[in-house]
Amino acid sequence: MESLKKNILVVDDDLSMLDCVRMSLKIEPSYQVKTCNNPQDAIILLQSAEYNLVISDIMMPGLTGLDLLELVGKTDPNIPVILMTGEADQSKMRSAIQLGAFDFLRKPFEIAELHVAVKQALQKNQLLIQNERYRCHLEILVEERTEELFAAKSKLEKHYLNTIHAMVNAMEANDIYTRGHSERVTVLSLMLGKLLKLNNDELKLLRIGALLHDLGKIGIYNTLLNKEQALTLTEYEVMKQHPVIGEKIIGPIGLPGEVHDIILQHHEWFGGGGYPYGKKGKAISHLARIVTIADSYDAMTSRRAYRHNLDPLSASLEIRDKTGVQFDPDFGQLFYENYRYIIEPISHPPAIQELLFDL
Repeated sequence: MESLKKNILVVDDDLSMLDCVRMSLKIEPSYQVKTCNNPQDAIILLQSAEYNLVISDIMMPGLTGLDLLELVGKTDPNIPVILMTGEADQSKMRSAIQLGAFDFLRKPFEIAELHVAVKQALQKNQLLIQNERYRCHLEILVEERTEELFAAKSKLEKHYLNTIHAMVNAMEANDIYTRGHSERVTVLSLMLGKLLKLNNDELKLLRIGALLHDLGKIGIYNTLLNKEQALTLTEYEVMKQHPVIGEKIIGPIGLPGEVHDIILQHHEWFGGGGYPYGKKGKAISHLARIVTIADSYDAMTSRRAYRHNLDPLSASLEIRDKTGVQFDPDFGQLFYENYRYIIEPISHPPAIQELLFDL
């Protein structure tokens, strides 16, 4: 429980003045007055106990009242300092004000004048202490609330990813050839993204976009998706709409624009000639250019009813040979040079789950 006593330190080399101030303040029961006639001893007292107010003479041997004022301000700026002076030295008064003196008492002063100055100084001290406590309490509350919000955000992100997975699984459920395709593309994209030194925020966007890149196939007839022969030109034109359909599906969700770009642009070619809009070069999102490589690699190495799949080396060579045409030259070359490292996690289900959820 906070003490009702207010500790006051009075410093003056004039013993008679010390007694006068001490006796004047002693009549107030809530004041506990400590006197000291040596500024050096005053410093020791300030370091060994808490004070609510310091009253000091300006002119003293050794350390002056201005020196003591400066020291108090550095030690505890919540302690007001009242300076006593028998002179009218304007330069000292200005220096004292600059150092933060609360008030001045011109010797000789009236007892009533002393009590008014002390009362006001102690009120300021209490306000400063209360403000400090409030600030500390507020900082603790903000820190606690920040931790709560972070935990809630993490939980929401996990539920959000689970929902995305459910959407993807629903899309791939009826196709034994593409089942797991979106997860594999996501893992390959993340591995390549890490080699490209993407930051954590970019990797999160890449993960979501890669998982949803083929979402638009929900709007394509199953007869086309599961067809055992190569698509006709007309059927292929229908299939080419899946990026646009996918981007429209996520429209109401409020996902970042980078995710929209991945879904819409993952079939654009670096040299032009891709779909749906024929974008090329750096006009294609860098995250979409990553997913394009991962999507193509997984398509080439996955078995289809109408063709044989390629082995990992052949597929990576195909990517290398089409850099600058279909794929970003730098990204494609990096994939080819590191394909064994990039594809390693897709053969280990636990590694897939770790990459999908633990960014």
